Amino acid sequence: MPRVSTLAALVVVAGAASACHSKPTLGSPTAVRVAVVERSRDAASRRYSAQIQPASHVDLSFRFLGYVEEVARVRGIDGSLRVIQEGDAVRAGLELARLRTPEFAERVAEAQATFEKSQAAAALADSDLKRFKDLAAGGLATVQEVDTAIAQNASAHAALAEAAARLDQSKTAAAEVSLKSPIDGVLIKRFVEVGSLSGPNPAHPPAAVAFVVADMSSVKAGFGVPDVILSQVRLGAPQSITTLAYPDVEFRGRITRIAPSADPQSRVFEVEVTIPNGDRRLKAGMVAGLQLEQPKTGLGPERPLVELSSVVRPPGRSEGFAVFVVEPSATGLVARVRDVQLGEYLGRVIPVEKGLSGGERVVTQGAGLLSDGEPVEVIR
Repeated sequence: MPRVSTLAALVVVAGAASACHSKPTLGSPTAVRVAVVERSRDAASRRYSAQIQPASHVDLSFRFLGYVEEVARVRGIDGSLRVIQEGDAVRAGLELARLRTPEFAERVAEAQATFEKSQAAAALADSDLKRFKDLAAGGLATVQEVDTAIAQNASAHAALAEAAARLDQSKTAAAEVSLKSPIDGVLIKRFVEVGSLSGPNPAHPPAAVAFVVADMSSVKAGFGVPDVILSQVRLGAPQSITTLAYPDVEFRGRITRIAPSADPQSRVFEVEVTIPNGDRRLKAGMVAGLQLEQPKTGLGPERPLVELSSVVRPPGRSEGFAVFVVEPSATGLVARVRDVQLGEYLGRVIPVEKGLSGGERVVTQGAGLLSDGEPVEVIR
């Protein structure tokens, strides 16, 4: 698809998303969000943001339905025991929760009684079948009587096999009332409390997740890159990140994944960097930043950049592109339409070739609702 057609489609989508709130009451200013237009040069690096996630995690569920009798307790900072919570360290083999056991013991007892009854019935069926075969050999039983004994014997043994399977299942369930962590890590989520019903819903399998445990010895940071620089991103290439929590520390890792296809909404390719985290300083959910080194892409000198959500079709026209610039007036703030000529779409931002110089306040949310000269109220 040509670049202009692709950009037009994206503007339609962005405009629809921007207009997903109702128009204010007649006479009141339209609430919008704005951003100051910045200028950027096609430098040898570009800044990206990412979110720290565990390199691997395990979702833990009970295989059988039951009521939670006990949840693991750990010592808090005051030395007293408390229920384990998100962020606590977890060691392999730690019992995270246990289901109430009397119900499982009752199920085993019932299954055992059924099995023994079926066992006795099968033994009686074996005896009857032997007796009828012996009588038939002496001419004292008919073929029909022997066939009936064979059918009853098969039915009794089928019932015995079913009872044995139920007994095995009930014993397995009784042995799996305890849910243990298979790895050393950190508890990321806990979805159960003492007394809550946990396990598979017979109507909607599989089982509901009870705990999420993550291995934080290494973490990953994901970010999106546009297709115009994808060729410069290499698997295994070294890459550093910084975080707001440790602004003066560079965490070094390597690029370990490049998505084979672009996200259908953002049109960017997801890239992941894996970073060793032996000291556990990096936590899941932290915001990270990185500078992706790359050759020049030939996009020219320094130019204004706007977000995709800012770009709309000019009011009353089906061709071209425009943005709304917020300006002061005698009665307050108003939105003025500004025709723009756009450069190559870069994924999250678009360079402006003509129409903006930088420093303007451009509407980033609510542009699809505006008309030229309309009063606006800037919200945060």
